[in-house]
Amino acid sequence: METYLTRFWWLFLVRGIFAVILGILALVMPVTTFAVLVIFIGIYMFIDGLFTVAAAISSRKSRRYWAWWLLSGILSIIIGIITLYNPFITAFAIVMLIAVWAIVIGIMEIIWAIQIRKEIKGEGWYILAGVLTLLFGLMVFLIPESGIVLLASLFGLYALVIGIMLISAGIRLRKRGNGNISLTA
Repeated sequence: METYLTRFWWLFLVRGIFAVILGILALVMPVTTFAVLVIFIGIYMFIDGLFTVAAAISSRKSRRYWAWWLLSGILSIIIGIITLYNPFITAFAIVMLIAVWAIVIGIMEIIWAIQIRKEIKGEGWYILAGVLTLLFGLMVFLIPESGIVLLASLFGLYALVIGIMLISAGIRLRKRGNGNISLTA
């Protein structure tokens, strides 16, 4: 395995460079990045739906629950088309889902912290965490653009970290091997 990895060190490096570039773009242009990601989700759902419908139809004689596959595929196709036709609807739905989740979790954290106040010390920190989560959810609910910017920025930070890790791995693998680039397995 070590020989294989050291021969293809450059794949880690290239993937890392692309991830860093994507991360920077997401941080510099978060709304555009989010829109592109939503469009990719729509394309994926559409194509996945086509394959699921084809699999359901081809297995209708051998699979007991093929109709559920068919329904799933049709729904994926419809949602994919809606997303591609109007990416704003899907982006808004994703952001609203996160907002509602944060509001519910924030309320639950506050209730939990109040309930355990006799059993632990420092429950105020848990209450603060719940309040911050609740405020985040309300902010995203009331100003959905803030949720879009936040999600794209988090994605950008993630891509940057992964990219740096991949570049580092590529450099270390190159040093461990002889540094040659191999295009064949």
